[in-house]
Amino acid sequence: MKKVLVVLVLLAMVCVSSLAFAADVTVDGAVGIRSRDFTFLSLDKDNPTKNVADTQQRIIINVNAKSGDVKGKISIWDDYDTWGGANGGFEHSQGTPAGGNGTSGVTAVGSTAIGIREAWVLFPLADTGIFVKGGHQLLQLGNGMFFRSQHYGSDAWVAYRDDGANHLGFVDVKVSEGRSVVATTNSAGTTTATSPATANSDDVDAYVVIDTYKINEDTKVGVDLTFAKDRKNVMGFAGGANPTDAQNLGLNYAGKVGPVKLKAQLDVQSGKAKLANLDGTGQDAKFKGNNLYIRGDVPAETIAVNFTIGRGSGPKAGQVDYNQFVTFLDIDPHYTFLYEYKVPGACGKTNQGFCNTTAANIGAKVSATKNLTIGVDVWLLQSTEKVADKKALRDDPTSTATTNALGTELDLAIGWKLADTLSWNWNVGMLTPGAGLGYDSATGVQGILSYTF
Repeated sequence: MKKVLVVLVLLAMVCVSSLAFAADVTVDGAVGIRSRDFTFLSLDKDNPTKNVADTQQRIIINVNAKSGDVKGKISIWDDYDTWGGANGGFEHSQGTPAGGNGTSGVTAVGSTAIGIREAWVLFPLADTGIFVKGGHQLLQLGNGMFFRSQHYGSDAWVAYRDDGANHLGFVDVKVSEGRSVVATTNSAGTTTATSPATANSDDVDAYVVIDTYKINEDTKVGVDLTFAKDRKNVMGFAGGANPTDAQNLGLNYAGKVGPVKLKAQLDVQSGKAKLANLDGTGQDAKFKGNNLYIRGDVPAETIAVNFTIGRGSGPKAGQVDYNQFVTFLDIDPHYTFLYEYKVPGACGKTNQGFCNTTAANIGAKVSATKNLTIGVDVWLLQSTEKVADKKALRDDPTSTATTNALGTELDLAIGWKLADTLSWNWNVGMLTPGAGLGYDSATGVQGILSYTF
């Protein structure tokens, strides 16, 4: 704890000393306390291995600087440490994800994990009208159904130019940094590995071209084209360690259609894993995927209505090519409170958006008082392509039955504003699984008390 205080004092000293040199330096931050209770996330009462019940705390301190046309930001945080955990409660429960995309930048300070959430500088490039932003930053493409790193952030270069209502940008994201270790065996049978200085690069890089156009104050359309170069198939498009090239074309819309606030996104993916040999002939494995997302909100003073339709492609039985929709998403909820966020989806993992999932919901939000809102959402979940029938497999381990049924989910969201800078928001969910997902219902309750300053 003492070393944590030392870090915070040093940060404060830097902030104060910066006042003498920068035109404008501000400090803000947040303290959040999160209480959670998730039950039967394994969807199997006989194997309750994924139950979670804890209280956690997050601390964020932001330093924002501006000098003329140059801006910079440093955001330091301790991301949800568990109360009563190791080292007097400072236990970095979220861990450090692999790769540059989403990497928290956590560095151990004594017994505490202190993370760099943002660290970037933004500046104009001479008199060209082009602005450049480099460093660790929060990023999102379109409506965030293909690429979103709003939790840990990403290491990236961003260059853009605004001409009236048009925004043209280029993004270079370091998704993952790595060095392949090449094993060699000498005549004596001793195996050694190359040093990092001579190892082969196995980085994953993504290059994005973006263009958005603001039609009016309420309507914006955009297109983005992503080229992902995966030198060792870290993304796992087609299995093995074959170099993979993939592309994603995204179209997005945000605007109003009559009284409806509408968001829409379409993604089409293509590419190949070189010499993947999935069919035994040594050929490249083609990669393709697609995703459609539509979200509508009908605002009202007392009762607002919303609806969502989402569909992502999945692997087709009997086909060699890799057909599922592949995402780069953070660890936060993307549409449901349990499915995909805490319970692995139809592609077998969490945080994969609509991968092999077709989902629809209808919901409503009631403004009970000036400071209290209550929202309810009902979700119908199906797999886009059929998956194994887990209930049939439980009765007969040799069963080859398949199904599209993933189940239904009921989510409740309560927003409670206690003061201008203090809120206490709650989420409650119940996932009733279909035959393709599990056997028993999962439930979850989460409350976050958040103070910003």
